Amino acid sequence: MDIKKDVLDHAKKCYDNGLTIGTSGNVSLKDGHVMYITPSALPYNEMIESDILKVDIETGDVLEGERKASSETSMHRYIYMKDTDIKAIVHTHSTYATVFACAQIPIPPVHYTIADIGREVPVAPYALFGSEKLAENAVNTLGDNNGVLLANHGVVSVGSSLKDAYRRAETIEEVAHLSFGSYVLNSVQPLSNEELDDVEKGFESYVSG
Repeated sequence: MDIKKDVLDHAKKCYDNGLTIGTSGNVSLKDGHVMYITPSALPYNEMIESDILKVDIETGDVLEGERKASSETSMHRYIYMKDTDIKAIVHTHSTYATVFACAQIPIPPVHYTIADIGREVPVAPYALFGSEKLAENAVNTLGDNNGVLLANHGVVSVGSSLKDAYRRAETIEEVAHLSFGSYVLNSVQPLSNEELDDVEKGFESYVSG
């Protein structure tokens, strides 16, 4: 697998499918003690493979690449150091999920697909973009979930591959859209923990079947 190509392809996919606009958001993939991450302030439609940076996860040092690393490099590093099972991170500003982030309201489990993320999508307390405090808040709130909202900012999804992390970014946006509609209709009907348990069992059967 060409790691830089994988990162670039998924970054462009986020842009093409409306999960990011302009230069917002970022994508990374872990490989041992390093990660490959999109650069700062470069539009996705102008990005090429050589723009992807290789960064030491422990120190944050850029090991390869001429561009400036993403402003959220610390957040990606902290997440990878917190959980070694996480291999990929997608950070977006997708519209409906970011509405919930700006309202500082967790996305409720109104649709069964949220079980791939957790029992809800929680909101990490606000901190300045690019700050270590934001990184700490994201890690602490993420917990065992596969996604988290950043208050007044955006969305983070994680996975064992970029395919998984990207899929979860799409799922979070979809469930946020459905939740928003439920609030508009004044009839939010979240699934119970028992119902979500059944969904998780169903997912396991679906994957193994």
